[in-house]
Amino acid sequence: MKKQRSPTPARPVRLSLIGQTAECLRAGLQGGRWAGVLPAEGELSRELGVSRGTLRSALAMLFKEGVLQPGGRGGRHSVSAQVKRRKQGLATLRGNLVRLLSPQPRFIIGGDAQIVFQTLAETLGRAGLHLEFEYHPGVGALRRPEAALRKLTAQPNTAGWMLYRSSRMVQEWFAGSGIPAVVLGGIFPGLVLPHAEFDLAAASRHAAGIFAARGHRRMVFLSVEKATAGDLASGAAFCAAAAAAGAHAETVIFDDTVPGLCRRLDGLLHATPAPTAYLVAMPNHVQPTIGHLARRGYPVPQVAAVIARLNSRMLAEFVPSVARYAMDADRLGRQAARLLIQALQPTRGGTVGHSVITPEYVDGETAGGPVSL
Repeated sequence: MKKQRSPTPARPVRLSLIGQTAECLRAGLQGGRWAGVLPAEGELSRELGVSRGTLRSALAMLFKEGVLQPGGRGGRHSVSAQVKRRKQGLATLRGNLVRLLSPQPRFIIGGDAQIVFQTLAETLGRAGLHLEFEYHPGVGALRRPEAALRKLTAQPNTAGWMLYRSSRMVQEWFAGSGIPAVVLGGIFPGLVLPHAEFDLAAASRHAAGIFAARGHRRMVFLSVEKATAGDLASGAAFCAAAAAAGAHAETVIFDDTVPGLCRRLDGLLHATPAPTAYLVAMPNHVQPTIGHLARRGYPVPQVAAVIARLNSRMLAEFVPSVARYAMDADRLGRQAARLLIQALQPTRGGTVGHSVITPEYVDGETAGGPVSL
């Protein structure tokens, strides 16, 4: 009789989850997350997002390996002396994955950011590391993101993190966590983290000077909600430079949608006098800004002027040609990778590096008439 092939059961998925849970626990122990004893099983299962049964099966694996010693009442298991000794001289990485934490999905991210990501992945790859994109829209918006970030960073095989468009709360948590992380962009005042950034404040100061030299006296920096440290620095630098030139500037926030942008522009155009110069934070909002100004009777560059704070390939093909700031995205990707590789070296003694890349102004018709700065 022919032997019947048994169907593939669901059990390997469950075993995989147990194995992943065990790996999360190992990584936490090796990274010094828990000293002496683990938290109670109920707290651990909530932190790791697994059932009590899955957690206990993973713990049983670590008991057999001698990594943990079973506890008594309350399930507070102790770290073995062997692991405690090993933690002091740990020189190996937790894994080979570098996770890029973003509040935006990758498919909507434009400008030079995609070039940064690609160069970052290639540079890390030459060091034996693999970059994975982690889209988590809610983490940065939480008032208390600690629990979510603890769970997120407990993922197995993770060497370090890249933080893209990160909120102050997220940066604060990583700064105090001891987890290797590099910020792609600026950091908020008072925090210490490795970071690689374009000098957006310098670009914004320069843009205000361009507008002032071309006769504009009311200027606007158009930015989006959930501002990053770089966005805040841009707005402050733009307004200060405009004031120094005898002009008035303000930062206007909208909800990162075209209808939201148009509503805010309508509100500005009802003012007397209406602004005539616009520094647009994100490249995907440049064409909607130009188009809406034109249909409201403020054509660019005849009446109003627009400069893009960041560059993208699509801006080079617009008519009229767009004034913008070109950034060396390849260089930023390489520098960010170098900073993370440095952060992963236990012999560096807590050195915190940073890299700031100065933008290059590319003049265009949208900025109005010629000027020499």
